[in-house]
Amino acid sequence: MNALADARVAEYMNENFVCTYLKVGTFQIVSGQKQGGNVASYFCLPDGGVLHAVPGQVNADKLLAESRWAYEARKSALTFATDLAKDTLDPWKLKQHVCRAHAERYHAEQGTGRGKKGYVPVPAMKPHGAGQQALAHWLLARRPLEKLDAIYPIVWTQILGEELSGLPVEKR
Repeated sequence: MNALADARVAEYMNENFVCTYLKVGTFQIVSGQKQGGNVASYFCLPDGGVLHAVPGQVNADKLLAESRWAYEARKSALTFATDLAKDTLDPWKLKQHVCRAHAERYHAEQGTGRGKKGYVPVPAMKPHGAGQQALAHWLLARRPLEKLDAIYPIVWTQILGEELSGLPVEKR
């Protein structure tokens, strides 16, 4: 299930994003194969603000769909928050638009809030029984565009249920 090995995903990511990685958990490499560990994908703005997160291993189609959503959400938020006459960007409007986009996705993932007009906020407390992707949308609706160094520990420990670790990769 290595979504990044899919040529469609690699091409889209390379064309639209700057890709990097950070090891925050433990795993082993046995006979050249990774064993254990987990993964989370983050889509950030140039200042490190997290626009979107995809917790856990997903297939190529899911990662491609989520990356396209992140790309389009960014474009929409920038359009909404830009005053063309003054050539300025309103950071508050940018955050509000990202918050609304994640709230919509949270409610879509949960099957709630349909048929209601206007903005439907997400719960104040972490919802129990929600799937990992719904929880990521909940978190980013509650904390839109927060920096990666504040978001990844929450995703890793509270959504994926993993422990943070700086231990080196063990090879056998």
